[in-house]
Formats: sequence, structure tokens, C-alpha cells
Amino acid sequence: MRAVVKTAPGEGHVELKEWREPTPAVDEVKLKVEAAGICGTDIHIIKGRWPCRPPVVLGHEFCGTVAEVGALVKGFQPGDRVVAANPARTCGTCDHCRAGNPFMCPERVSAGYMIDGAFAEYICIIAEQCHHLPDNVAFRQAASGEPLSVAVRAVIERTTVHAGDLVLVSGPGCIGLLTMLIARLEGAKVVIAGIAKDQRRLQLAKSLGADVVVDVSREDPREVVRALSHGDGADLVYECAGAPASLDVCLDAVRKGGTVVQAGVYPGRIETDLNRVMMKELRYIGIYGYVWTTWQRSLRLLSEGRINTEPIISHEFPLERFEEAFQVTQDGSAVKVILNPQI
Repeated sequence: MRAVVKTAPGEGHVELKEWREPTPAVDEVKLKVEAAGICGTDIHIIKGRWPCRPPVVLGHEFCGTVAEVGALVKGFQPGDRVVAANPARTCGTCDHCRAGNPFMCPERVSAGYMIDGAFAEYICIIAEQCHHLPDNVAFRQAASGEPLSVAVRAVIERTTVHAGDLVLVSGPGCIGLLTMLIARLEGAKVVIAGIAKDQRRLQLAKSLGADVVVDVSREDPREVVRALSHGDGADLVYECAGAPASLDVCLDAVRKGGTVVQAGVYPGRIETDLNRVMMKELRYIGIYGYVWTTWQRSLRLLSEGRINTEPIISHEFPLERFEEAFQVTQDGSAVKVILNPQI
């Protein structure tokens, strides 16, 4: 089969190769990949900034059709439409696994950088990580199910947004836009900020219902937030850009006693003044993944039409054009990019 493979450590070393077609273990399903989203983590891997175990097939946001099931699998059969979550495997016995938070498992193994992922024609994944895809949710939308689940986890499960809250979202990428949509669904007034190259994303944010859109090259989001809050600051801020300057803005813009949420991934160590956390008595919360119930909530939101990820998908490419897909993901000309191994 064809697959996009990280062949060696360091920057680059990504090729489209003929790769071994996987065979499901007794507890796995084999999926024909219908759509796979490119994530910021994939870009970090390509640039050598994220740990991986090459040679390995990239891609961890995916959905597909069941092609084969392992001998012990129940609840799935060939032809089922499925969306799957990471991690691919966990120990199942540690406190985190027993509490239903597999991302914290010390033995976690994730698809797309630790074992083979979804930028390929087929992938095998443990059945317990799979969710049946509602008939009215297209594969393209389902491929954005993972970033949607991160946004749901951030806004609904790890924090509480109340109707009337002022929320700042810094970074109008896929997760930032989805965070904005969920926060507005909860009744917040949302300011979303981005840099000059984010013009397409900021325009999309406005069309999707953002209350205020800020280009930080033209105006200071801190001043915008102060004006809207009569000097108090935002009740909650979500840092979705993964940039040190963005975190500084968030720490300044949040009100005393407010909440700062880090959803962005930084390329390495950063320097900032954390005394603001202490002096403003802030809550600082990290978002890394999701749990089973997050996915169930996300799929209901998609199925009921309360969240529509289709406008966020700006490009769709076949595997053969993976280099172009990675490029538009990085240069700001895209919002969400999908690889489709079936075209």
C-alpha cells in the first residue's frame, strides 16, 4: 500500500513509499482510511521537534471504513463507518487508565509517530478506540473529530464557560476556531486573535460567528479585551497558537482570578513571566487530549448539526501531494488540510 513515512530522525526525511499493508491483531480493526487530517504535531515531527520512532507512517486524525476485524472484536464488522481516537494502546491498569484518561498512561503508544498512523491506505487500531460514525456525518467532517474533541475537552470538560463570559482565543488555527465555536455555543462572547499571515483564518472566524476578530499586527488584543471588559480582562483565555508571544498576551489579557488554558504545543522551552500566574491568582490548565465521553459528545454535536467542521476544511489532497499539503498547512494559506488516500 502507499503511505507517507517519516524515514529517519531530524528535520525532513518524509517520503511517499510502498509500505507493508497491516493485518489486524485479535483486538484490532483494520480500516480503509477515507480521510486523515494534518495536525500541528505532524509539522513538529517533520521539523524534528517532536519525538517519534522512525520509520513510521505519519497521521493520527482519521476515519474510515472497517475492512477486517480481529478474532476477538465485537461491535464492529466490515463496512462499518468508524472514527478512531488516539492513543493506539495503553497499559489498561495504571491509575490514569482506570480513571478513563489514557493520554496520561506512562506506557501510552500513539499512532502516527510511535506506531504506524493514518497517512496510508489502511491502518489497524485497537477496537476500543473506535467510535461508530453517525450516518449523517461525512468522512471529511469526521477527520476533524480529534481537534473538535480537544476543543470540547478544553471548553466543556476541563473548564467552565458561562453565558455572558468574555473569552479570548489566541490562535485561529483549527483548534482555535473550534474552541471559539464551542465557547460561543456555551454562550460566551469570544474575541479571537491571530497574526498577519492568518488573514484567511481570521476572516473565516468572523464568518463563523466570532464576536471580535483581532489582527495583532494592527491592534493589541489586550487593549481590545480591556475595552470590552471595562478594564477587568477576559474571564478565560485559550492559548491555541503554540507561540511564546501568544502566551504573554494571554497572561496579560486574563482578568485577576481568571483561567488560562494552554492547548497550543510549543516547539521547545520558552521564556515567560510566570509571576503573573501567582500575582493574579490565575488557574493555568493544560489540554493534551480527550477521554471517551469527549468523543461521544463531539459526535453528537456533529450529528445534531450544532457544530459544522466543513467550513474549516480548506484543502483536500491525495497522498501523492503530501508535500504541498504540508506546505499550505505551515504557510497560513490553509485552515484544515485533509489527506485522502482513496483519490
